[in-house]
Amino acid sequence: MAEVIDLSDDDILVDEVAISKVVPPTLKRPFRCLNSDCRSEKDLLRADKYIRRFYGVLSYPKKKRVCHNCTVEAKNQQDSLIDTLRSGRLLLAEKLPPPRETVVLTDSDSDPSDNEKLSDDSDYEFATEDGKTIEDTIAEITQELGLDTQITDGMKHLEERFLALEEGYGKQKEEYENIESQLDNLRKDFYNSFRPEIMWQKALDIGPSGTVVHQELFEVIAEPAVCVPTHNLPPVGPLVRTELKPNELVYSMRHSLFARWAQAQIIEVVKREPKNTSYKIRYNRNAKSSGQTVIMTGRQLAYYASCPTRIPVGTRVIAKYRDDDPKNTTISGAFYVGIVAEIPTAANKYRYLIFFDDGYAQYVLHGDIRVMTEASSCPWEDVSSDSKEFIKDYLQMYPERPMVRLQKCNYVKTECNGRWWKALVKEVDGSLVKMYFPMDGRSEWIYRGSTRLSPLFNKKMNSQAQTKQPQKTIRRRTVAVPGTAVVEYGTFGQGLDAEATAPGKEALVLIGYDNNKTETGERRAVARKSTMSRAGTPPREVQQRIEQESKGFTKKHTLQEKTIKFTRHICSNKCLGPKGDNMTDYKGFSPLLYPMMFGWYRHIVKQRRRTMGRNEVYYVAPCGRRLRSIEEVFRYLLDTESNLEIDCFTFELVVDTSHEWEPFKKIVNIDDVSIGEENVQISCVNSLDETAPQTLVYSNVRLPTEHVPLNLDPKFLVCCDCIDDCQDKSKCPCWQLTIQGTRILDRSENPNTGYHYRRLSEQVQSGIYECNSRCKCSNMCLNRVVQHPLRLKLQLFKTARRGWGVRTLHDIPRGGFICVYVGKMLNETIANEEGKMIVGGDDYYAELDYIEVMENAKEGYEEEVENIEEENSKLSVEGSAIAGSDSTDSDGFYSENEVDDTKDDRDFSHPTYMKKVGLTKREKSARLQERSSRNNFLKKGKESKDGSGSGSAPASDDEASKSSQPEKPKESEPKEDSRAEEAADDFDDEDEADEKQRRPQTFAPSQLLATPPKMKANKSVREYFGKDEAVYIMDAKHTGNIGRFLNHSCEPNVFVQNVFVDTHDLRFPWVAFFAISNIRAGTELTWDYSYEVGSVPGKTKYCYCGARKCRGRLL
Repeated sequence: MAEVIDLSDDDILVDEVAISKVVPPTLKRPFRCLNSDCRSEKDLLRADKYIRRFYGVLSYPKKKRVCHNCTVEAKNQQDSLIDTLRSGRLLLAEKLPPPRETVVLTDSDSDPSDNEKLSDDSDYEFATEDGKTIEDTIAEITQELGLDTQITDGMKHLEERFLALEEGYGKQKEEYENIESQLDNLRKDFYNSFRPEIMWQKALDIGPSGTVVHQELFEVIAEPAVCVPTHNLPPVGPLVRTELKPNELVYSMRHSLFARWAQAQIIEVVKREPKNTSYKIRYNRNAKSSGQTVIMTGRQLAYYASCPTRIPVGTRVIAKYRDDDPKNTTISGAFYVGIVAEIPTAANKYRYLIFFDDGYAQYVLHGDIRVMTEASSCPWEDVSSDSKEFIKDYLQMYPERPMVRLQKCNYVKTECNGRWWKALVKEVDGSLVKMYFPMDGRSEWIYRGSTRLSPLFNKKMNSQAQTKQPQKTIRRRTVAVPGTAVVEYGTFGQGLDAEATAPGKEALVLIGYDNNKTETGERRAVARKSTMSRAGTPPREVQQRIEQESKGFTKKHTLQEKTIKFTRHICSNKCLGPKGDNMTDYKGFSPLLYPMMFGWYRHIVKQRRRTMGRNEVYYVAPCGRRLRSIEEVFRYLLDTESNLEIDCFTFELVVDTSHEWEPFKKIVNIDDVSIGEENVQISCVNSLDETAPQTLVYSNVRLPTEHVPLNLDPKFLVCCDCIDDCQDKSKCPCWQLTIQGTRILDRSENPNTGYHYRRLSEQVQSGIYECNSRCKCSNMCLNRVVQHPLRLKLQLFKTARRGWGVRTLHDIPRGGFICVYVGKMLNETIANEEGKMIVGGDDYYAELDYIEVMENAKEGYEEEVENIEEENSKLSVEGSAIAGSDSTDSDGFYSENEVDDTKDDRDFSHPTYMKKVGLTKREKSARLQERSSRNNFLKKGKESKDGSGSGSAPASDDEASKSSQPEKPKESEPKEDSRAEEAADDFDDEDEADEKQRRPQTFAPSQLLATPPKMKANKSVREYFGKDEAVYIMDAKHTGNIGRFLNHSCEPNVFVQNVFVDTHDLRFPWVAFFAISNIRAGTELTWDYSYEVGSVPGKTKYCYCGARKCRGRLL
């Protein structure tokens, strides 16, 4: 019960309404009883304190009078409590009246009792005759009345009542859930009676917004631009190849595997063997040679009708090729030989991806595919030589495949005719991308997993280089931040189909083969990718744990602001106020909050400029001066000799300096995992279970081991004598080391590189050189960042799928320094030994690979000038140079959407690089070879014997042409010349359309197809340190700092930067972390480990970062 007291009460005078111009005297309102339920005005007495306390008006001094009846009620209640206390009964067990509260309404911030005089009985003096103190008297009363027993018994009584209430609550909750369940069932039964029956009808294309997809649970789901041609897809079942019989129609190879396939008829079965059957066929065409018969093997024939079941991956087929040019009727619509690369799924709009033998790739419907009558045990053995290795690697990796992530209007370097061009992405269709080559206006569909795309080509070259090196352990790398064109690994919708995995049905997944042969020489068939496929959507329990790990709330620090009127003055140290600004007094707070604790104010104002307005951040100094930029703040700090540092200020609008994040649930809560080693405490929270982090020897400095020659002698350091905190970069030798390093990659110095008021907006791949202990600049120097201790408030927390992670409890502005990565420093040999001996011993390895990163980035820049000029002169004489391939001159095709980083791209068309990788003149195409062999046959005028008895597809196009020639009749020799002329006429008349064949392509660039010659590699900078010098490793498994817990993400918010502080030895940079963008409080901090997939044989790591553009795999 609460009493509301009016402002005009008791002693407050009320003015009467003026009746005349003369103001009448004021009248007093009559007194009323202080009991809000009574409010009597008769027989009022002065109320004692216990009465006022009983009615809840003790805190309001104007409530002083009480009526007789209310006094008796309060007296009786007091006597009852005294009797209960003296009798030893429990007070809490008695029936007590409900407490009363009083709500006081006031019209100002002042207390109504401010002007009240204290009553005479408000001051007490305690005195006893026997000289006892008040403490002794209280102790005697407590013992006499048994108050200690009242406390203990009262606690037990409250616990019993609490348990009883808890039990009652549980019963009520159970009863409530039962009632709710019954209501839900009633509601479902009610609505089910009105639910319409949904029947599947023919699919309708309603435009790009989506089409209707049928599901087994009678749900209607809209999927963008996906039409399910259920009437074109046969049921799932085993692939059965029936035996061909005479008079049966088939499709047959005409001239070579690359040529169009024609209709034919089986005449007879010449020889029937498993996977080596020979047939005599006759082509069914209106030509002079339609009556001629030829001998073909089962691998050169395909069924006339489409397959009655779905076709699994790896099946040799012929498929109709649809050319983009509708006028090209000679090629478009004809059957060409290839292999199934993808099964129909929703991701590819229920089509098959076909890899044609001549290098083309296209999506084809089921009705436009015919299965070959026979195939080798290993499907890639029937593929032509140029595509065989690519198809073999693809099938062995399926369903997981690497593909380049591309978007429309991106530019990416693409190989064409042995040279690399900037090509434009015009369209992306599933696993295919349509590339436009501006140099000739030609467009081409390319498989996104082809090494003709430079990102995959670079990875292929790196993996080939790593295979020549001894086996390594898993290492995190400090390479540049990946650009837009990244290689992602995944199934891309090619996992086991829901219908394929139904009981009694065969899965549409290729059965692969082991590369290891048995003693008899036969290949052993194994089911591949059965346990290696990456899980898609995690189970519901895991999803709930993922949501639980990031649940929390943001609390805001409120600081009282006072309006400061600015008066014109010259700022000095007096402007800071009497308290000063010592940051050590507020450890544990966000550095961005320090200025506000020392009298600064951060305001967001809307600035109007002409017709436009935008929000801007201003800082108001303690003296009232308004500062509008980071430059003005820095100048103010210098003028006032403030202890605040420039990185305590930010002008980012989205950054809130007062936010602090805190989790809802804390099952495990550790105050400081650093055990006092860091400048601020690092808390540890587990909101999922009771698991604690593993024991860690915390260290915030690097610890070199015995075989690591880390020289920290300051005499070997370049130093500066700046006295202006290194503001002028042109005069600071340390800044100049950083600036001069950019010339290595950019070919020109960037004077603005490095820190900008202690923030790093982008990675400096050539490294940053900070001021060191020998420099004369102060601790406030703008070139001292990484060497400062940890200042951010970070938290270690348990994740659902990725172990322990790190999140920030405050907002971090873009480019802000976070922490460093430290641990034990090992050499290559010891790191490999320890990583293999201990399970997971290499999980926290980080390579100090600054030298290798720089050399890879500038590869091709430091070739001999004489060789370049010599090769260029040769190219100019031969006329083989094509405009647009030079890496130093702009080809006019660069744009903001360009995918590749020009710093990281090699000039693959460069003569020296072509010589290095063994690029030679491309061999004559398969169709040209076939045509040449056919012309030779016509000149000779002789018919060769059939070569179909080998039991395999022709290994070359010459063999294919021989096997497809007409059968030699058994007649005398003199008639051979006339028959040769007749055959020539038949070829000219019947095959006029077949001679117009499409231009052959490849899935791999010619650089990979050519055999590279053995050349002496360029000497690495690391070799100058010693003959057996190798990359050094930072091991943070058992010894390290908070940086070791940062997880990987394919879309990180933190990048890594090499910084030289205590040594300028290129082998031992510091590994520092900076924010890529503005990071909100409570966000996990992640960086890209830059693992090389396949770099560690036998080890596979899948990525669970959950990013929208996750690459799928780490290793």
